[in-house]
Amino acid sequence: MNPNDEPTSLDELGTLDKIAEGGQGAIYRAARKPGELYKRYLDPSVLHVGELKRLIRRIHVDERSPHARETILRGTAWPTGTVLEHGRHVGLMMPEAPPEFSTSIGGKTRLKELQFLIFEPKPMWSDIGLPGPEERRELVLGYVRLFKALHDADIIVGDVSPRNLLWTLDPGPAVYAIDCDGFRVNGHPAPTPQAQTPDWVDPDQETGRASFDSDRWKLALLVIRVLLVEPKATPQQVAADPRRQIALGDRVAELVHKVANGERCHAVEWLRALDNRPTIHFDAPKPPPRRERPEPPEGPDRPTLQF
Repeated sequence: MNPNDEPTSLDELGTLDKIAEGGQGAIYRAARKPGELYKRYLDPSVLHVGELKRLIRRIHVDERSPHARETILRGTAWPTGTVLEHGRHVGLMMPEAPPEFSTSIGGKTRLKELQFLIFEPKPMWSDIGLPGPEERRELVLGYVRLFKALHDADIIVGDVSPRNLLWTLDPGPAVYAIDCDGFRVNGHPAPTPQAQTPDWVDPDQETGRASFDSDRWKLALLVIRVLLVEPKATPQQVAADPRRQIALGDRVAELVHKVANGERCHAVEWLRALDNRPTIHFDAPKPPPRRERPEPPEGPDRPTLQF
């Protein structure tokens, strides 16, 4: 499955089998593209084709972040190319999530979505095989590593939806992200309008535009909600509740207090807390130097390490 800078014609896909539909588009299996899925936008005019190609190249082609690229390609349905119909871009191609990220509920195949980790188990979920406390911690580590890889590659996630983050315990704890066309390269617009999932919005996000800081807020929510099995838990609630803090452990609770007080903890801080490694302290990001030529509205957001 190679990235293709040249668009694929809709005629090349063969027979299409519709398997899902969401707010932005429908998903199809294509007879002539095994292992790949075709996403067709309900309104192709919303697609910023140049930015989608930038997003594709940033991971498949750019050589600046080889370690991050390996993690991202293994853990996401990263787009591989655009699709043309009668000379108009109407969608994209992407890998299909590996079968271990699916399950059967009520006789129907379902993706193992994040929502199964954060809501109290329902009787109909009995066959999913939900994780125990240690497996939950491993899954959280997987999500944190994925966020770190994306940020290392200068990619902003934007919307965090319980429907778009997957997980599995087979053969071991692992995570996977879908709908990556909503991500964006830092300093550039997103290829499609960025959604905001209710209960996952950064209260400090004044402009409404996703940033590394808003990603870090949502990562904090993800950590505490998966570990506590509480779909609406906030850092402020946890910081005021000793019971929840004991359940998280001292190191994670310490970071939750920081987030509750307005800090935006980096993924590496969560990794060290979850792995019980020494803490690294970060200075606030410094504004980029002024240049003579106009620059994109946001520059790379990189921490300064203090050893």
